Amino acid sequence: MNKLLKCPFKNFNPAVPKNVRIRIFKKTLISFLCLFIFLDLVFSFERIVTISKEEVQVDSAIKHCKSQKEKIKELEAFALNAYNNNQYDLSLCAYNKLLSFKKNSKKKEFSYYMSLGDIYCLKNNYVFAMHMYQKALSMYKKNEEINIKIANLYLKINIYKSAKIFFNNVLKSNKKSVDAKKGLANLYYLKNNYQKAIFYYEQIDFFHIDKNTILKIADSYTNLNEINKAIKILEDYTKNNKSFEVLFFLGQLYIENTENLKAKELFLNLYENHKDNFKVCLYLANVYNLLGERSLSNHMLGLAYKINSSCCALNILRAEFSYKLGHVNEAKEYAQRALMKAKTVFLRNQAQKLLTFLQKGSLKDPNAYNYSEYFDKERQNAGLAQVL
Repeated sequence: MNKLLKCPFKNFNPAVPKNVRIRIFKKTLISFLCLFIFLDLVFSFERIVTISKEEVQVDSAIKHCKSQKEKIKELEAFALNAYNNNQYDLSLCAYNKLLSFKKNSKKKEFSYYMSLGDIYCLKNNYVFAMHMYQKALSMYKKNEEINIKIANLYLKINIYKSAKIFFNNVLKSNKKSVDAKKGLANLYYLKNNYQKAIFYYEQIDFFHIDKNTILKIADSYTNLNEINKAIKILEDYTKNNKSFEVLFFLGQLYIENTENLKAKELFLNLYENHKDNFKVCLYLANVYNLLGERSLSNHMLGLAYKINSSCCALNILRAEFSYKLGHVNEAKEYAQRALMKAKTVFLRNQAQKLLTFLQKGSLKDPNAYNYSEYFDKERQNAGLAQVL
């Protein structure tokens, strides 16, 4: 009997009185309900404590306001100020408070939903962001701004098909839309369809081209083996915009196009303003190496090594120099470090190849290790953004 009573939910024995079974069931059910209510209260309390900080601030901001009109005006300024100061939770609370007012105009509600979507995007909460954008879209389906925002969000989360539909919808109503053209260009760039990316990039006025866009345009031309076009675009851009990233990429392309004197001049100028930049030192060392200026190259490698001794490319170059100076054991150490630090298959293979030759005791042709090829491969394997 006792064994049966320990498990009231299964294997009920008809011998156990019905009233006993009911009583046990009720007690168990009540216990579960009490536990559920307790946990719900605990979590509710945590939510209240978390939210109350923002709510208190929002309420205090409109405490002195008498009319709803005054409250709306004050809250809009409060929400915008919180947003500009990166206080996103506070801004969210303020916009939600604005939406709670009954007599908001349709345009105001539309702008509030868009602002909420923007904040959720910044918080990387893309589900909530899309929900807010969709609410705004339901109010003004042909509005260009909200369509672009939704398209860019789809692009950000790699749903290219939906992004393309929204960008094209904008272009149907506004053939001159810069945002839609740029969005489609970025979409095709991300899909490695560089020919189509260029098609849309070329339709954008130079006035609307920013640093990130010019880098993508140049990289697209480079992947299409049109390096001279890429160089020309970057040279034109850097006449008025001395962006470090753009100049650095231009230097890479000079090396790739064997314009080593131009690369030397460019990287020397960058070095004057960025002496503690590891990549500038490394690329300048490579340029000196290509020009046969071994002592200067070795000096720059030493500076680069002080900044970052763990880089695979640096250790490969130092291994090459040590070997050429007759320091085979030192070269082996650098090659071993390079192999340990390699992050791509290409680099791992290069380091392994060098180490294998060094372990055999001699290299038939020390000059065969011209690692200018590495710099191009690094950009292709690691991706433009990581190299820059």
